[in-house]
Amino acid sequence: IGYTIGTFLDTFKDTKNAPGLVLKVNGLNDSEIDRYEIVNKIQIIQDSIKYKESLPPIYLLHGELSDRSLNTLYNDPRIKAMVSFTKGEGFGRSLMEFASLGKPVICSGWSGPTDFLSTKHSAIVGGSLEYVHPSASNNYILQNAYWFTPDTQQAVFALQNMYSNYDYWKSLATTYIERIPKKYSLQRMGERLSTLLSRYFNI
Repeated sequence: IGYTIGTFLDTFKDTKNAPGLVLKVNGLNDSEIDRYEIVNKIQIIQDSIKYKESLPPIYLLHGELSDRSLNTLYNDPRIKAMVSFTKGEGFGRSLMEFASLGKPVICSGWSGPTDFLSTKHSAIVGGSLEYVHPSASNNYILQNAYWFTPDTQQAVFALQNMYSNYDYWKSLATTYIERIPKKYSLQRMGERLSTLLSRYFNI
């Protein structure tokens, strides 16, 4: 998330009519202390951007959102695209939900989202696999594991290109309106699972 914020700010600094970044995040919980810590981290990143006169706006949505509120957010006409420079996403439900609306997605070209996001219809950012940083390793993220590091030049280009050619990317993304419900609905997944179980377990 820090990388996403920093890259977005650096890309659109001093840009007239710059786009805004909506962050739906929280840390350990949705307390006021947690919100304060996140706002402080955002400020640190903003202060680290060099050679700028102005920065694009950041809007923080902190804590839990109901399904209805999240759906309203996705469908808001001011929300143009979703950005995820993830280091490794097991599935990426929010990306799939957003893409199914026919809105463009910018995403790391690694892990779960590549199952349903196409390089022909989304801005997929390349990069490299590197060992997990020691500061991030714990019982769930092992230090000898790899995570994905986006290529910054590709990330910047994807952001700039989508901002400058939004209608083009929007036209490409409309394919997901039919593709995702048809291929990844609960019913379709059930049918696929049944086929696999029958094949390998003679059920």
